[in-house]
Amino acid sequence: MKLRIPALATLPLLASFAALAAAQTVEAPPIKMGLWQSEVTTTMDGMPDAMGQAMGGGRTIVTQGCLTPDTWKKDIQGVQQHMHNSNCTLSNFEQDAHHIVFDQACSSGQAGFSNQTHFEMVIDDTENGHGHADSKMTGPNLPQGMAMHMTMKTKYLSADCGDVKPGEGKVIHE
Repeated sequence: MKLRIPALATLPLLASFAALAAAQTVEAPPIKMGLWQSEVTTTMDGMPDAMGQAMGGGRTIVTQGCLTPDTWKKDIQGVQQHMHNSNCTLSNFEQDAHHIVFDQACSSGQAGFSNQTHFEMVIDDTENGHGHADSKMTGPNLPQGMAMHMTMKTKYLSADCGDVKPGEGKVIHE
């Protein structure tokens, strides 16, 4: 089993897309547009030995993305399409200008995998945000289950995105 941890490239609030898609929101949140940097630290428990040793102590990925109202809207619409074609449901959804929280349950059907996630993101001000997500995964190759905890910090860097084009991202540290 190979797990990929996505770099948060285009938007610093990538994990909140599912919640925003559920709300049919295409308006950008009350934050500054431009270059953002995100730091996501992931820890995992219950992984097979080699992967568990590599991830158990935590892995931090730092990315930069160029946020514009158009990239926000396009990414939200992309997530809406993905959610429409998946076996996922959202519940306990709450959103206002400074806070997003939801639970998500996904299953892979015949493969027998399932995932339960709780997500919270706080928009501290127009230039900062932080949050966390906790997931529990089960399936045939994970008889004891696997838990993943992610902490996220995101900050605005500048109105000029420099060499980071809208819709693309740049990994700063992996």
